[in-house]
Amino acid sequence: MKNILLLLLPFFVFNIQAQDGIKPIIDMHLHDYTEQTYYTAPSPDGNMSPNDLKTYRKLTMEMLIKYNVKKAVVSTIGGSNTLDENGILIPGYYINQPPADTTKFIQQIKSGEIKVFGEIGAIYGGYTLSHPDFDVYMGICERYDIPVAVHTGGGPPDITYQCCPKFRLRNGDPYTIEDVIAKYPKLKIYMMHAGGVYYEHAIRLMMQYSHVYADLGVVLWINDMTMDFCEQFLRKAKRYGLIDRVMYGSDQMVWPHAIEKSIKQLDSYKFLTEEDKRKIFYYNAIKFLGLNEKDLN
Repeated sequence: MKNILLLLLPFFVFNIQAQDGIKPIIDMHLHDYTEQTYYTAPSPDGNMSPNDLKTYRKLTMEMLIKYNVKKAVVSTIGGSNTLDENGILIPGYYINQPPADTTKFIQQIKSGEIKVFGEIGAIYGGYTLSHPDFDVYMGICERYDIPVAVHTGGGPPDITYQCCPKFRLRNGDPYTIEDVIAKYPKLKIYMMHAGGVYYEHAIRLMMQYSHVYADLGVVLWINDMTMDFCEQFLRKAKRYGLIDRVMYGSDQMVWPHAIEKSIKQLDSYKFLTEEDKRKIFYYNAIKFLGLNEKDLN
């Protein structure tokens, strides 16, 4: 009997971990800020963001550790990424318009300061990724095997009047990145927010181009409308055999609790199998980023 119990112990441990929600996760969509760009605001569910950047970073890291997030792509709004002592963060590069210096961009890649080009919030600057000024950077990313993460879908209500007068909803259509995909067939690229309101276009683009991925991001949790987009996207992705290219992302912005909320939301979808969820939470990102799973344990 003792030997049988010993043999079954890994099974029981595995299932306890599954119940506790601590299976490994990779978050493809995280943000950090500078003292100048950090802000406080209530989330749509009424939770207030932390009072200061230091507390925000502390609570975010605690949430990542709580849910066994092995790696998280983080783009710092308004500055360079800061390294974390836990070795979780993968440095991205947030920008709303094309960079101005190709030499500096290449140096940042070589130094490891940029490992993912994104989040590219071109929609907020009045651009699309297919704008000619982005072209040289797409070529650089393809050459150096740097993944590109581009915002698709919409934005916060009335953002056009608050900060971004060039914001136009049509620029969030995934079809606007097709010229880039066609020109750079070896470019690793993923659509943040899975196309949002244009989720059907995201699906069609993924059907057309077998190397295009999507992350779920804010559509997992921000409000009822986006959550509807998310569910419909996932149902169609499963129906059309695209689950292998869908990745988890929290896009927690200034609300660390959104990490937990988005994880629980994805885990609640009964139409997804446990294997589907494991792919979205973890294995698809390992493949996309070219990580070695042994190095994450």
